[in-house]
Amino acid sequence: MVRIASAVGLVMFSVALLILSLISYVSIKKDFLISTPRYGVNGGPRMYMFHAGFRSQLAMKYLDPAFSSLTNILSEDLQNSSKWRYNSTAFQQQRQSIAQYIDIPHNFTLIRESVKIGQLMHYDYSSHKYVYSISENFRSLLPEVSPILNKHYNVCAVVGNSGILTGSRCGAQIEKFDFVFRCNFAPTEIFKKDVGRRTNMTTFNPSILEKYYNNLLTVQDRNNFFLSLKKLDGAILWIPAFFFHTSATVTRTLVDFFVEHRGQLKVQLAWPGNIMQYINNYWKTKQLSPKRLSTGILMYTLASSMCDQIHLYGFWPFGWDPNTGNELPYHYYDKKGTKFTTKWQESHQLPAEFKLLYKMHSDGVLKLSLSHCA
Repeated sequence: MVRIASAVGLVMFSVALLILSLISYVSIKKDFLISTPRYGVNGGPRMYMFHAGFRSQLAMKYLDPAFSSLTNILSEDLQNSSKWRYNSTAFQQQRQSIAQYIDIPHNFTLIRESVKIGQLMHYDYSSHKYVYSISENFRSLLPEVSPILNKHYNVCAVVGNSGILTGSRCGAQIEKFDFVFRCNFAPTEIFKKDVGRRTNMTTFNPSILEKYYNNLLTVQDRNNFFLSLKKLDGAILWIPAFFFHTSATVTRTLVDFFVEHRGQLKVQLAWPGNIMQYINNYWKTKQLSPKRLSTGILMYTLASSMCDQIHLYGFWPFGWDPNTGNELPYHYYDKKGTKFTTKWQESHQLPAEFKLLYKMHSDGVLKLSLSHCA
């Protein structure tokens, strides 16, 4: 009887394990989350952290046929990053393909002569009923010509904000590029060993003003913002004011601030119009169509018109470091102890985006830097 009971128990346990594995597999296939080998390149244990909690390694390894080959390639690439080769022909073909959907140099920003006072602007990701009326102050802040018109650079870096940059020591390497793109006004000074300080262009979502500068409600808030802008020292501040209608109030606050400090800051302001539908249409041809493209891949798109070769840093949408197996924060500048969050993964489809970027890396179109630099 004991043997029979043990056998029945073993069968029930096996069935339960299979069911759990199948459930995990279905969820994984839905989100297309990739994993890594059990042990890191230095022997440390891997962390399996995904946005719905820990996933079944069994399901990924044995039920997903793409698991082993993809993770083995990634592991090998981390150990042999010097073997990457740039494919100039493939990159030029992609640049030409993007240009068929949008003329980036001329659509990089609205310019003064292209808009009129009182003109109504719609929003790329909001209902057509929402509009923003161009004021005299707003128009006065627009450049007379696009700051990237006829600009050309050999090798550029696009620096994302992923926690994979934490402890990477990539700052000195990033500093050497001809042009450095950054995302969302990310801090650099106290993280310079990992991300460098040089910034030639950074995006500035209006929501940053609410999150980090208290909507400039106090003198101290305004001083902090002013000092942050001073550090850019001639860099381009790319402000996508027409993505969401919820940015309207903050945009007006920004406009008032820049008008008040006109001539006191060297930063170059750029205010793109409604460009996202054209950029989205291009990436749909690559089977990438999330609710909203990430800022990182948007920066890559812009860089493709200015640079002959592009290296990406900080593009890693998972909660563990592929070099060490250690847990990572979502952003490199998050406070110590901040848990990895993936609320943006659901809207950006970051794992699917990473898959595409890694394919482009493998094809030599771009260099995806995932290894530590020192």
